[in-house]
Amino acid sequence: MRKQSEINRAIEHLKAYTDAASRIQVEVLEMKRSETWVFNQYVRNVPEDERNETLFYAARDAAQFLAGKIGISSICPDLEDEPEEEEEQDENITLSRKEYNNLLKRLERVERKLGLKSQINRISRKLVSEADPEDLMSQADACRYIGCGKTTIKRWADRGFLTGYKDGQRIFYSKKEIDKSKVVKEHRITVAERQEENGTDNRTNPE
Repeated sequence: MRKQSEINRAIEHLKAYTDAASRIQVEVLEMKRSETWVFNQYVRNVPEDERNETLFYAARDAAQFLAGKIGISSICPDLEDEPEEEEEQDENITLSRKEYNNLLKRLERVERKLGLKSQINRISRKLVSEADPEDLMSQADACRYIGCGKTTIKRWADRGFLTGYKDGQRIFYSKKEIDKSKVVKEHRITVAERQEENGTDNRTNPE
């Protein structure tokens, strides 16, 4: 479980924003909602044509932050994660057959990503003037849309999987490029598999 001081830090930062996703994240953090509650609230108990994926991913990220699964930068891209305390780890790790098979699947997915990387030329960051302004979204919105953290999307941009459009110190991303990105699709598949392992429905993940 996340420390209360870290939760308060995130709440204080999110309250500075007025968008719906930030308000939902504040509610999840203040009420200490679980991922199961979020799934039931935004997916299971909502007709399919009325589901809001942006709010679902925002609420899910807040719940995962509470559980200690992701850092504060995943819900507050402008903040840096605090250094994690080192814990002693057992030398021997025991895996069930199911966990072992899932690990193999993920390793195969990593290998496919590495093969994809060799086929893609590194794309340098561009200026926002080189893109359609109506197609651009801020880094925070892009993270929420994809369902990933700031570190992840920056790594993709650095490796040439996505193009970052600069406006001073701010970085924007193209929604069309995100929708076409193979690495984003791979990421969403991985998220869906994790939800399936947790007994949740993956129908909320975009194609």
